[in-house]
Amino acid sequence: MDHPPDVLLDCEDCGCRLHKHGRYYRSVTTKREMLRIPIYRQYCPDCGTTVSLLPDFLVPWARCVTWVREAAMVRRQKGFTWRQILTSTASPSVRYSRRTLKRWRKRYEQKAASAAMRLASQLTRAGYDGDLLGMYPEKINPGPADTLNWLQKLLSIYCPVKPWRRGYWAFLNTRLPVAEQL
Repeated sequence: MDHPPDVLLDCEDCGCRLHKHGRYYRSVTTKREMLRIPIYRQYCPDCGTTVSLLPDFLVPWARCVTWVREAAMVRRQKGFTWRQILTSTASPSVRYSRRTLKRWRKRYEQKAASAAMRLASQLTRAGYDGDLLGMYPEKINPGPADTLNWLQKLLSIYCPVKPWRRGYWAFLNTRLPVAEQL
């Protein structure tokens, strides 16, 4: 039997306390299986806003869990082919296409710059005094790969030990606004 999380949240629009507002079920794909999990919702009685409480391993509209998407992108950065990534990140019972992998890559490249800047800002506020911008690999005409490498360097400073089995993205997504999640 599933139970809603015991959290108290305030509405981002008006500041009113949110109320429990039921749940819906969502299909989620891991490396080996597809699961149905409950997604709990909360409702603002003043402005009518409804908020879904997603677990750290999901981002809005993504069917595949974060750690599978991260594993695929790490493999791509290491030079794996799309075919090698497909066979190493999914079992025969769970499949996705090269097109899906390329879409993940494009989203990752688009979100990496804002995630890296936010992470650099958090490191600076926490007292890190190293030259974070100086770690950027290519300062003139940088490409997406340079930004991805910089994000990886920042993550290794922010979390010297991998935060948990689910990877850096799940950890980082709990600290980013929804629009910037990887």
